[in-house]
Amino acid sequence: MVKRDAALQFGEYLQRLRRERKLGVRELARKASLDAGGLTRLEHGKTLPQPDTLKALGVALEVPFADLFTMAGYVIPSDLPSMSTYLRTRYGLPEDTIASVDEYIQRLIDEHGLDTNGPAPFEDESQNLSKK
Repeated sequence: MVKRDAALQFGEYLQRLRRERKLGVRELARKASLDAGGLTRLEHGKTLPQPDTLKALGVALEVPFADLFTMAGYVIPSDLPSMSTYLRTRYGLPEDTIASVDEYIQRLIDEHGLDTNGPAPFEDESQNLSKK
């Protein structure tokens, strides 16, 4: 069931990205040199993409490959770097700015009662797709 949940989650993410960019399925398929039917199957959560497909989608959607690989389950959230490391490495932000971001994130976590150790990869605590 985990793979099915991952496929559905990725499909919803991919569809949202495509719509945000105001692209139709055929147009995105053309830009990524993919089959429109295959793209539709991805969006409907029927299958998970291969790495080459993710790279093509990343270029076509102008999305970092790491984001697509993570959403497709190739990288699990616990393997991702901390926000501080990410901000330091990606943007070279000064330490005082990173500390402010960390404080803000911690405040959001506390306000929303989030468990920073969970849920398990691709487990969505708000919906149980198997009950739908």
